[in-house]
Amino acid sequence: MKIGILSRGPQNHSTRSLSEAALNAGHTAEILDPFGFYLHIGGAGNRLTYYGGSAENFDVVIPRLSRTTAQYGEEVVAHFEWIGTPVINRARPIAVARHKFHSLRILAQHGLPIPPSLTVGSSEFLENAVAGMGDYPFILKPFYGTHGRGVMLLDTPTSLTSAVDALCDFHHDYVIQPFIVEAGGVDIRVLVVGGEAIAAMKRSAPPGEFRANIHKGGTGEMVALPEEYINTAIKAAAALELEIAGVDLLQTNEGPVILEVNPSPGFEELEAVIGINIAAAIIEFAAKFAQKN
Repeated sequence: MKIGILSRGPQNHSTRSLSEAALNAGHTAEILDPFGFYLHIGGAGNRLTYYGGSAENFDVVIPRLSRTTAQYGEEVVAHFEWIGTPVINRARPIAVARHKFHSLRILAQHGLPIPPSLTVGSSEFLENAVAGMGDYPFILKPFYGTHGRGVMLLDTPTSLTSAVDALCDFHHDYVIQPFIVEAGGVDIRVLVVGGEAIAAMKRSAPPGEFRANIHKGGTGEMVALPEEYINTAIKAAAALELEIAGVDLLQTNEGPVILEVNPSPGFEELEAVIGINIAAAIIEFAAKFAQKN
């Protein structure tokens, strides 16, 4: 089976591991730079080429899109879908999951637990709007972002209003959410592949930090999750129509709450903490997925 891995980072751990796992399973694998594709519509025909050669002979494609490659990369994924190549994940679910507010809306529509969330176009009625969401501090996070970048913790009405004013002036869209005290500095990352939760870890922020992201100095440890948490993660991936997803959960007094869902989750830390070959599990699923589609 010929497997394409859509990524600009051939030395990225997850990308490299997927390529090695594919080869170890007897497949061929090619790491494909999203910016090397040419997407043809009409004229001489609807087709997909890669650095001048045909790119229509892959059995399955696995997108690994970063923040900088996602916009054009999603078009490449959509073109693969159009010519009939099985793709894990598809373009629209990737786009929806990357948009934090849009994805929260869909999760809420499916009756899944999310934090109270607000986005605004001005600060004029901000204080009235946040009044029913909980107490200060509040967290602001960009519509698009990874690794905790751009996330702010604001603990007074003045700081929140000032931040929202500045963001609106620069036409930047943010989600406002209450800081959940009992979950502060800790979250749960669950990796869902093909409708199954195959790995999970608890991430804890370093002293003085409220973000548990590994890229912000957080540490991971193995965790045994209650069934409620596992089912919530699986349902979140299904609601966003993702075959592969990293689902981040908060442990609250009311049970699991979905923080966000990542459509291109890295898994280096998960493999180190859990001690399983995640790349091999993804390749095994990809091969089965291609055969069914």
